[in-house]
Amino acid sequence: MRRVIWTQLKLISVATVILLGGSLACKPHTGQLPQEQSANPNRAPASKHWPRSFTDDLDNTVTLNKPHQHIISLSPNLTEIVFLVGAGDQLAGRTDFCDYPSEASQKPSIGGIINPSLEKLVSLEPDLVLAARGVDAAFLDRLEEMQIPFLGYDPQTLDDVIALVRRIGRITGHDQQGKKAAEALAERKASVTAQHRGADSKLRVLFVLSRDPLFVAGATSFVDDMMGTCGARNAIRDVRTVDQKRPWPQTSREAVVAADPQLIIIAQRHGVGQQKRVQDILAQLRALPAWREVAAVKGGQVYLINDDLVTIPGPRLIEGLEEISYLISEAQSHH
Repeated sequence: MRRVIWTQLKLISVATVILLGGSLACKPHTGQLPQEQSANPNRAPASKHWPRSFTDDLDNTVTLNKPHQHIISLSPNLTEIVFLVGAGDQLAGRTDFCDYPSEASQKPSIGGIINPSLEKLVSLEPDLVLAARGVDAAFLDRLEEMQIPFLGYDPQTLDDVIALVRRIGRITGHDQQGKKAAEALAERKASVTAQHRGADSKLRVLFVLSRDPLFVAGATSFVDDMMGTCGARNAIRDVRTVDQKRPWPQTSREAVVAADPQLIIIAQRHGVGQQKRVQDILAQLRALPAWREVAAVKGGQVYLINDDLVTIPGPRLIEGLEEISYLISEAQSHH
């Protein structure tokens, strides 16, 4: 039985339901992702150096004789990348959660990430399935039994995501688009790294995925990688009572007080709320005995961020990195 591609996404799928309503309440993003280069749906991209063999993160090797034209994506991050590299016309299906870019919503859905419909998938006659975190091993076993090729990917860092963009470009036959998109993302990451190089002190930052119940970004989350890239420190790393092996550990108010973050960033469902929401949350925290003692709450350094920019391991993580970079710079200016 193949192992489950399982780290962060299942928890994110569940936790997203309990996230507070709200939206990004900080400096708007100025960088732009490379635009998709349209492909002719009636013919494959230019084929060079085919067949090609690809080994995924399950040590599963698939040999493709040409760029496939009926791809099913089982994860939002993979769907985003498929469109980013210009292969949107080759996408035959997606999950209910694959809603970015907007063109993805026009593709047939096969259900949820954790429980996709095998029957619906088969009806779309896929020639390749792209899988990611949260897909059950038994589902992949059925695909193998039915001789439907699949590739599974589990990026763990920002650099892994950038590398995956290039890889999906090669898988879909859009080598140059994938290469350019990956390079553009890498340049944006390098720019953030350079901006924070030589920072005098590491700002203590707490990232809150959900306030009730309280889930935070742990030491193995993408957000932790972002904080480090921005020259800051994940405040929760210093709390011994928190399980540091979990990307999104559930914790207590007492742990937050012990961490004493100087900046708190709270994930919010995209498209809901404005700056007033930030002030409302800050007022709520100041009314709670535990939270009011935290440095970030005392100093008013509490902000919201679009959860899609930090919980989906796709190209928009770089946009999330830039937003976090801005917030860290703003908070450092107050210390």
